[in-house]
Amino acid sequence: MRNPSGVIPALSTPTTPKGRLDEKSLRSLVARNVEWGVQGVAVSIVAGEFYKFSDDERRRTFEVVIDEADGRVPVWTGVNHIGTEPAIELARHAKDVGASGTITMPPLVGPRTDTAIYEHFSRQLEEVDLPVMIQDSEDFTGVHIRPSMYAQLVREHSNLVSVKIEGGDSLRRMEDVLGIRELDKLSVLGGMGARLLLQEMELGTHGTIPASCMTDFVIEMYRDFRAGRVDAARRLFASYKCWIDFLTLNSASSAEIQKETSRLRRILSSSDTRSPHVPLSNEAKKQLAVLVGELCSGRGPVTARTSPKRLEQQKNLKKGENENRL
Repeated sequence: MRNPSGVIPALSTPTTPKGRLDEKSLRSLVARNVEWGVQGVAVSIVAGEFYKFSDDERRRTFEVVIDEADGRVPVWTGVNHIGTEPAIELARHAKDVGASGTITMPPLVGPRTDTAIYEHFSRQLEEVDLPVMIQDSEDFTGVHIRPSMYAQLVREHSNLVSVKIEGGDSLRRMEDVLGIRELDKLSVLGGMGARLLLQEMELGTHGTIPASCMTDFVIEMYRDFRAGRVDAARRLFASYKCWIDFLTLNSASSAEIQKETSRLRRILSSSDTRSPHVPLSNEAKKQLAVLVGELCSGRGPVTARTSPKRLEQQKNLKKGENENRL
């Protein structure tokens, strides 16, 4: 756990049409990602819409995911909260139920001074004996974390093991952290659906925390790049980018898109998403179904539409095969 690396997907938090936590679907999501070969899973962070769930529900997601993972992969538990004490309480529960580590962000409200942010992180590192990853998501929190703060925390706390950097100007911020010798024991991970994965790996990052619905694509790209098959990684990314472009175009509905993609791949039972959220239009859902059907053909069960162009191609292919037999 000293240096988490590789592909560690951020799990969606599935709910039933009545808005209740869907534990069966959550277990299915964990199982499929373990099957794909992940190096860990992350529960109750931004992609998991942690801010829409009560503390009791978040504790339950920790328990379900840890039970389903069953020691096969590390489980990173998101303890992001409005203040320091609630984050510490979640972290303590995570440790009690067997979490491998926690993921934390600056407090969602309150003072945003360097001193206040430092104290928030420092107390969590001191009071809970678990490895800690800081999620540096400036676009989400509105907080800019200086690399010097990471250096101070690393000097004082051996259980700060990683930082996930994402949002605006993330490549430069990664480069800044990677360039500080004092931080060479930290693993630096990317996010944002792995949309900058290849550029991040060129900088020397150690992995990524992508969405949990297309993890198999990200794992394959990661392995190809690490093995020196850069052209293969780029070719696969060109296909994967179609899904990323759809996600970007409909960014206000990103949580539902991830769940709907998992539903189309027969992993989740429903793509229902708690409020507040912007629902996908019926037309957008049809477009996503076509996209997922074409991208994921041959990658396991898929319930999705096929585009008219693809249907015509399949028809012509079948016609040619019949003519060859004659």
